[in-house]
Amino acid sequence: MKRSLFLTAMVLVVLLFCALNYTTSAFALPVRGDLQNTGNFKVKTLPQGVFAWKLETGSNINGAPVVDGNTVYVGNHKGEIYALDINNGGLRWKFQCDGSVLGSVAVDKDKVYVGTFAERVYALNKSTGLVVWSTKVDGPVLAGVTVFGDTVYVGCNEGSFYAINSKNGQHKWQMKAYRGFQSIPAFAEGFVFVASFGGRFHALDPKNGSERWGGNTEGPMRGAPLCVDGKVYYITDNGYVHSVKLRGVVPIWHKYVGAPLGSSPAYVNGMLYIGGQDGKLYAITSGDGNVAWSFETGGPVNSSPIHAGGVLYFGSNDGYFYAVDLKSGNLLWKYESDGDIVADPALSEGTVVFATIRGTLYAIR
Repeated sequence: MKRSLFLTAMVLVVLLFCALNYTTSAFALPVRGDLQNTGNFKVKTLPQGVFAWKLETGSNINGAPVVDGNTVYVGNHKGEIYALDINNGGLRWKFQCDGSVLGSVAVDKDKVYVGTFAERVYALNKSTGLVVWSTKVDGPVLAGVTVFGDTVYVGCNEGSFYAINSKNGQHKWQMKAYRGFQSIPAFAEGFVFVASFGGRFHALDPKNGSERWGGNTEGPMRGAPLCVDGKVYYITDNGYVHSVKLRGVVPIWHKYVGAPLGSSPAYVNGMLYIGGQDGKLYAITSGDGNVAWSFETGGPVNSSPIHAGGVLYFGSNDGYFYAVDLKSGNLLWKYESDGDIVADPALSEGTVVFATIRGTLYAIR
């Protein structure tokens, strides 16, 4: 009896270890904090608005930096990929792609994945920057790439949405949509959610890319979809936000916020936070879509907000990077950069990293 209980306990321990290991390997380092795109980063020490370092790359940066441990990865319009020491900005390695890098990179345990305007996707060795594989796709990559498990997902402008084997670059499947794709996907409840620039929202089967359900919207979509609490939220460039219950695919609400929208949404404790082309960051109640408060900047907010410890971090086209209180919408601090900020920021312990359209990467502590 004791031996049987011991064996049962050992089996459970092994299964638990495998489950935890699978979770770690499957959930890599998403640019929006998690694969549901909530914008939440799990850090204990928050940055206080003090300059740490900067790197001038000499070419526009549109894609969000990604932080992995002590390394930050970012690409620019010259097609350069930088791997930098987050402590001091020191260069670990640099790689030259065949075309402009306009979106974010993706990182897993051993590779960095990059999409280019020249219609190519690369997998680079994370330690050295050397090419592991590259593959051709059918359109420019504007929004970046995402990796989940052994699959790299990438959408192409005026082209297809791809699932690519992360080990060898072989295409698993592709799905074409009107005007292609300019946003990254979200993953929840066995679906791949992606918004097309032609104005259709897609819930795809990850096995073959077939559309399980979908719906047309009021306009183009560049903001990333967001999944949380059994619901999916997606936004249109012309200012509408949609809320859909996943079980049964039940539309809950869709509302016009009050301005065209420029960013992907973030979600914290029943609230959505979205940047507007009118220069405002909007706090929207997720239950009914009503605006709770707004924070005004001096330019369009295309830099998607991220969250940690009750603070929202985002940039504006006015050249300032902002830290705003989550509940009240009051300014905590701001930092003046050398140009418009359109890329999403990234957080690590005690440091926030953001980039400007002039090609400068900043680290603020």
